[in-house]
Amino acid sequence: MTRALTRLEAPLAFFLLAAAGFVWLIQNDPFFWDTIQLASKHAHFFYGRQLQWAPLPAEIDSGHPPLIGYYVASLWVLFGKTLPVSHWGMLPFLWLIIWMTYRIGKKTGGSEWAFWLVALVLLDPVMLGQSALVSPDLMLAAFFLCCIDAFLGRHNVQFCLGLVGLCLVSMRGMMCAATFFATFFWVDRRYLWQHAWKTFLPGIILATIFLFWHWHATGWIGYHAGSPWAPAFQPAGISGMLRNIAIIVWRWLDFGRFSEWMCAGVMLWMASKSRQHATAFPLSRSLTVLFVCLLVLLDISAVRYHNLSAHRYFLPLFLTFHILFFQWIARNNYWEEKTRKWILAGICTLFACSNFQVYPHGISMDWDATLAHLPYHEIRAKGLEFLKEKHIPVSETGTAFPNINTGEDIALDGNEDSFEPLDTAKNRFVFISNVFNDVSKEERVYLQQHWKLIWSRRSATVWGEIYQK
Repeated sequence: MTRALTRLEAPLAFFLLAAAGFVWLIQNDPFFWDTIQLASKHAHFFYGRQLQWAPLPAEIDSGHPPLIGYYVASLWVLFGKTLPVSHWGMLPFLWLIIWMTYRIGKKTGGSEWAFWLVALVLLDPVMLGQSALVSPDLMLAAFFLCCIDAFLGRHNVQFCLGLVGLCLVSMRGMMCAATFFATFFWVDRRYLWQHAWKTFLPGIILATIFLFWHWHATGWIGYHAGSPWAPAFQPAGISGMLRNIAIIVWRWLDFGRFSEWMCAGVMLWMASKSRQHATAFPLSRSLTVLFVCLLVLLDISAVRYHNLSAHRYFLPLFLTFHILFFQWIARNNYWEEKTRKWILAGICTLFACSNFQVYPHGISMDWDATLAHLPYHEIRAKGLEFLKEKHIPVSETGTAFPNINTGEDIALDGNEDSFEPLDTAKNRFVFISNVFNDVSKEERVYLQQHWKLIWSRRSATVWGEIYQK
């Protein structure tokens, strides 16, 4: 029995070591995308104040609890302000994701199938993309999976800790905590009456304290009219909501995710033809209700408002669907075991390959939702070297998000100089990349026709160019 247990646990050690190896590979990568603000700028604020708690400056305050910024600042105080310290600080959350996914896999599919769920979750491009960053959504995923495991096993202490983590990591984490309450209300109200005070109450109290403190200190909750993120929270009209629905459907099909839906559709069709529906298409009622609650709560905000539909916003939904899909496959006795494993292997392979998928320039892409962004760090560094060699100041060079930040905020290099916003009427030089969604295809054509290309690099999925007027 001990030998059999060791054989089953060996893949777990492999995944844990692979996660550590992955962090080792990306440990020197700069902050990227929204983590420049949510992790680096927030951490710099608390680090500069010697971890003294205070309201964030309005220009970097997006209304979320600044848990990751305070956490990273604490790591800097203890171990030094470096990129490796920042990245290695995320490894415990990555390990927690692996451990919780394995436990969920055992509960939903059995011990011999559990590692297929781990592979399915880790190879999801959105998960991999966030795993390469110092990301609050990696924290959210860890706490969320911790809650699902406790939810399935009714482990009160673990469930309470997971909910506290969700309520402290972000407003979206608070929404996820609310979906667990709604799920229990529908599937197990007795649990709520008996245990809600000791599982949900601590998280609710902490979330309420933060929201009240933030409102008292700043006068607003969530966002305000002068916020840099206010346009994203503008209500969408009828045409805007239809557009948002189309984007959500796209998110559910993007980066290889269509393969899960195709397979689920085939399984539904086969189940409808089978006389043994329970064995042909097994479903966990609790997980299904949780998925529906998440779908309703997260999609309402994505449909109702102008721009709240980034891939990472749907990560809890993607994770829940992976778990449901895995359970359908693992416990589906209508198909042979070999067939089911080939299906899972094929989907995992497609997910891994989807990390090389890049939209044509001119179509906005969530570059933090895939590993395709990794070559950008080297291209940016080479571009900065060229500017330095040619004695071209960055203050005379136009660029766009996420490059329009100081070197200290992006790479912790001590450089407080910052690029200028892209403006061809004012800039003498321009640094662009396909990573910059704010640079349109037409703007690049204009630069190619009317400006002089003085530097260019391409690496795998990313290109960068510098033009001179």
